Amino acid sequence: MLTKPLPGEPLPGRPPRARARLVRIAAAAAALAIAAAGCGTSARGATGTIKIGYFQGAVAGPEAVVAARKDLADKVPGKIELRPIDSGVAGMAQLRAGAFPFVAGVGNPPFTGAFTSGTDVTAVYVEGIDASGLAVDDKIKAPGDLRKVGVLVGSTLDFQLRGWLKSQGLTDRVQIASFASEAAEAAAWKAGKIDAVYISQSFLLELEKHKARVLVRSTDIARLGYAAVNMLAVSTPYARQHRDVVQALVCQMSKAEALVKGPQADEYIAPAAKFVGVTPADAIAATKTYPYIPAAEEGAWLKGPDGTAATGKLAQNFKLTAEFLVTQGRAKSVPDQAQIARHIDPSFWDKAQSGGCK
Repeated sequence: MLTKPLPGEPLPGRPPRARARLVRIAAAAAALAIAAAGCGTSARGATGTIKIGYFQGAVAGPEAVVAARKDLADKVPGKIELRPIDSGVAGMAQLRAGAFPFVAGVGNPPFTGAFTSGTDVTAVYVEGIDASGLAVDDKIKAPGDLRKVGVLVGSTLDFQLRGWLKSQGLTDRVQIASFASEAAEAAAWKAGKIDAVYISQSFLLELEKHKARVLVRSTDIARLGYAAVNMLAVSTPYARQHRDVVQALVCQMSKAEALVKGPQADEYIAPAAKFVGVTPADAIAATKTYPYIPAAEEGAWLKGPDGTAATGKLAQNFKLTAEFLVTQGRAKSVPDQAQIARHIDPSFWDKAQSGGCK
């Protein structure tokens, strides 16, 4: 009768060295199995955690509102864990590396740059038009007075500013000063080194306290076709494996956006302030004025009149964005509409509108 050896005993018929080698092989196989599980059915994390890369700042994004409110978070099948990111490019790189499957509030240049360079990522929800504006001093009375404008290099804001300058016939007349951070460009404007700065809402509010005047806003530029779009992006393989999680996030984030514009907005915004790193009062002021996409307009961003993503406003935006990235040397070519459409999935929003959020 054969008996199972005790721990530490040689396996029957095998010398100790062969047994050690077999144990190492078995351990490696087990490790690979665990890793494979982590990339497949357990991609939410060992404890059911749903990791989301997000931005901090004055505005409480819908992901922060959902995470801060138990009545919203409990409708998502897993524990939400927000991971701060300092740029969309960094966030998409971390998504590609597997740090988290979602990035909330990512702009069109980082997103477009990611999928044109091989990252398998999908836009499933359009949160809003980035709140930003062109801050000028009293010497600038009209667009034609501009000479040197600061902007965050390669950002969604950079894309919008260049599109607006093109629409005004100022591309060759205005110098763009590229900055690595918005704090640096704000400081340059205060010091008088540049006569204007195209900057996000949180910095814009602060500059207005220093007597800055807003010459044009992001919402105005968006009407020209150069929208700074903020989206919920998800790793495509994750979305295929965990449609329930993606669906729940789309449902609850859209609900959060409606709530922060409603009569009880303060009750939903204030708890989210702890995630975005500002006081509740500042978060309330910034979030109430943030241009979230109304639910009635969401569908038109994700798909066109023919019902396909290829003809939607988002696909058109990505095409313009890709053209911008090519001029920046950050993309080799502009993908066709079919290639772009593969990275937009309207089905989660469609289901949300047909009772899928119950």
